[in-house]
Amino acid sequence: MAEEIKTDEKSDIAFIRQISDSIDYTTFNKIINKLTDYAETISEGKISGIINFNYRLNSIQTSEAVKLLEDIQGITRIYSLSLKGSKDIEVEYISNIYSDYENPEAISSYISLKNIIENRLTHQVQQYNINMGKNNTTLAIPVNELRGHVKTYRDLHGQNIAITTKAQHGYIAASLHDAYTTLLNKPDYWNEKSYMKFFFNEDDQSKRKLLLLKREKRRSIREIAHNVKKILDTLQGMQQTRIHTSIEPTITETEQLMSLEDLTRRSKSDSFTDRMLLTPFGRQYGSIIEKIITRTYDPARRKLYNEEWENAVKEKISLLFKTYKVKDNLYQYVKEITEVVEYLLMQDYGIKSFTEKFLYADRRESFSKYYTEYIQEHVEQFLSQLFNIYFEISFSSLFKIIKSADMKKFACAYIIKRIYIDEGENLTDFGFFFIRVIAKIGGIKSQ
Repeated sequence: MAEEIKTDEKSDIAFIRQISDSIDYTTFNKIINKLTDYAETISEGKISGIINFNYRLNSIQTSEAVKLLEDIQGITRIYSLSLKGSKDIEVEYISNIYSDYENPEAISSYISLKNIIENRLTHQVQQYNINMGKNNTTLAIPVNELRGHVKTYRDLHGQNIAITTKAQHGYIAASLHDAYTTLLNKPDYWNEKSYMKFFFNEDDQSKRKLLLLKREKRRSIREIAHNVKKILDTLQGMQQTRIHTSIEPTITETEQLMSLEDLTRRSKSDSFTDRMLLTPFGRQYGSIIEKIITRTYDPARRKLYNEEWENAVKEKISLLFKTYKVKDNLYQYVKEITEVVEYLLMQDYGIKSFTEKFLYADRRESFSKYYTEYIQEHVEQFLSQLFNIYFEISFSSLFKIIKSADMKKFACAYIIKRIYIDEGENLTDFGFFFIRVIAKIGGIKSQ
């Protein structure tokens, strides 16, 4: 259960804030997509490549991302003897992030990875027993012995002292133990026949649930997925705050406006009397902007765009996507674009779910495996064009009057702030996507 997990949420958030300058929501989301349903072990070099996919990070920042993933048990370190002739041990990783965390046994990558770990354990049990001088090389390894080897290895590691092969093989077996218990994904994994084939655990119930290397409570695959989502949500919230922060000085310096915090304290009925609308810009253009935003986020549309509308929307999206792929003129479908964008603004899912639901619903293979970084970027570009056109058409009455680049930038900042104030907690993922599109149109930095 989630409440049994030993966590320090305040320190987790503090660490996320620490690395958020280099690992933002978009970056971390791409990393998670690459690690989801990863079917092989991952070398140290490979994990660095997965994290630093755009070569923007230095070695310290890459290490911090690895630490974050290890802290939430999204990845697990496993060790093996070096093949280079030395007596040292080498590090690899396995991913514990799966697209179907409720039923990972149905995913081929999960089965493949579990088989890899079981094959290693079969070999490691033999090597361990040989090194311990035991007559029977198939005996299950006592977990209490592994704890002793882990302590010995850590005490000697980093010192100029040769570490015995007993301690090395004990440490390797302990890492495989932690990886395997996560993959077993059962609360009482120590009673599983497959587990008892490799390990003998006679600890009391509280100690049984502890990982051997980290001395933390083992998380289930469902809990790991929950923590991944929590971090993504935190990073996305930080990113949206930065968008607001970058907008705020522009508006404040130009018109000496109130802060967003002060404005959000006002009720919806007071919005037409706040100081934003009393500035020269607000008096001249505020009512135009307010009417457009009110129409765009009309709550009555939630009832109109219900499940019965889904098939019609699918047809429109299919038409627009085909037009986009052949690089034809999307402006010929302004009516369809308007209906699709306004439909998406009312939905409670993001780009990945949109892609699976509307663009690649007929795929036979696992969607998470198919949903590559290239596909994600391709879909984001397609959606950006739709939202660009929608913004241009919706606010055409405003931008027929406003011509200069500086005024356009200020208008975009004003629009974003009004959306935040008027909609607040009602904003969906596509609502935030729309804000990012507006920020880009206005040349407003989001970070």
